[in-house]
Amino acid sequence: MDVPGDIQGRYVERRKKDLENCLLSLERGNFMELEKVGHQLKGNGVTFGFDELSAIGRQMEKAAHTKNLPDLERALELFSQWVSGHIN
Repeated sequence: MDVPGDIQGRYVERRKKDLENCLLSLERGNFMELEKVGHQLKGNGVTFGFDELSAIGRQMEKAAHTKNLPDLERALELFSQWVSGHIN
């Protein structure tokens, strides 16, 4: 599916807010919220043309589900790098 650039741009902006929420959730130990966001990224990243974000979401969802803090921190670092690389 070919997603127009303006729609992709709005999608990326929303992911910036997700990242901020995830970092707060990590501080609070809210693994359920982190798992939920990971699941959403896994599912909708591909839809919007961002396969690599889906892979990050998959890692994040799994790490949050198992409460694997080192893997979760790595996934969030990848998410942060992805957002930084896509924000204008």
